[in-house]
Amino acid sequence: MGKREEAISLGISRFFSFHNFSLTFHFFRLLQLILKEVTGLDKIANIYLYCDRWCERCAFGNRCEAFAANETYRKKENMQADDEKNRLFWEDIESKMDGVFHELEEKARVLGKDLTVFEGLSKAKKFDLFQRKAVSNDVLKAGRKYEDLVDDWLDAMADKGVLKMMEFLPGSVFRVAADDFTEDEKNHANSLIEVIMRYQLQIYLKLSRLYYTLGKESEEDWNSGDEMASDVTAKMVLHIIRRSLVAWSGLMKYFPDGDGHALLDISLLLMRMKNRLEMEFPHADMAVRPGFDGY
Repeated sequence: MGKREEAISLGISRFFSFHNFSLTFHFFRLLQLILKEVTGLDKIANIYLYCDRWCERCAFGNRCEAFAANETYRKKENMQADDEKNRLFWEDIESKMDGVFHELEEKARVLGKDLTVFEGLSKAKKFDLFQRKAVSNDVLKAGRKYEDLVDDWLDAMADKGVLKMMEFLPGSVFRVAADDFTEDEKNHANSLIEVIMRYQLQIYLKLSRLYYTLGKESEEDWNSGDEMASDVTAKMVLHIIRRSLVAWSGLMKYFPDGDGHALLDISLLLMRMKNRLEMEFPHADMAVRPGFDGY
């Protein structure tokens, strides 16, 4: 691709990123076709505005303008093969979601737990001063509690010698250290732990952004015919909560005894967050994120 085509491609992307337009699926599709025709590339305009910032695990690396020039983690010549490998990884995770949710609902029913009511949250009235009218929001508080529970569990497993901290690019991650796992079990458990750690902090941060956006919408005139920005953000945070739930469910198979109770408590907290978000943002799953939803 020549310099002229690169400039056109980058200019289109930056224009829509700067103006932060709420574009419909059909307009994004039209823009994609125009971009492909002009540049010779099948890039998805603005896809990076709706992602989870996990480039190494992305199934759209070869079609993302923001990532296409970044070879820090993935080589250009392997991009297409890596995308397919990642697509299959997430397809497997997402195929298990309904089963995991049903299993947790049954466990909650047996225990007499309500999956819409939070337990043991902070009583602070001004929990997050950046969230406008949502300063006492229970879902936000649950997001912060989730961070702490994950840290506690990982540290406890490390203290027992079951997990160990390993240094990788771009950061540290826990890995299975116990000898009573086969190599396949270790690899699978490690991939699930990686999912959990990747999304651990993102859940609260995206919840914070979600309720900030919701508060902003309530203070401004918003055309009810337009897609709500909060619905798109709610879909993004629901997406990573659901993936995390599948990862925790998979780990229960490797840590079924005393530590299983801690994993169940964490999973039930995430289920409450999922259910409350689905109740508060009933149109979230209908929101369209370019590239991720529909094509």
